[in-house]
Amino acid sequence: MDNTKDQKEQEEIKIRKMLNDYVARSSYKLNPDTKIVDRVVKGLVMRKIKFGHAYCPCRLVMGDFEKDKKIICPCDYHEEEIERDGECHCNLFVSANYQPKNTEGE
Repeated sequence: MDNTKDQKEQEEIKIRKMLNDYVARSSYKLNPDTKIVDRVVKGLVMRKIKFGHAYCPCRLVMGDFEKDKKIICPCDYHEEEIERDGECHCNLFVSANYQPKNTEGE
């Protein structure tokens, strides 16, 4: 049981480093809502352990690596989504001028 916990912790460290390295060299930033980032990171960790790659947790893994490699985070679709919506499908990456949605009343 400890091995699984240790593996999750190690994968989380690696994924967070990858994400931080990516935003440092891109025009994007991580969502300022840390709960969203933590949720997506957890999904990336689980998929990395299950499938061997950090597949986007918001997309369906088909089991065909040639198709699935497009959804390894950061996925092939995030740039277009951020350009169009200000955030990627998972809400992990956001534009530099991103304004959080009004969450009043939640």
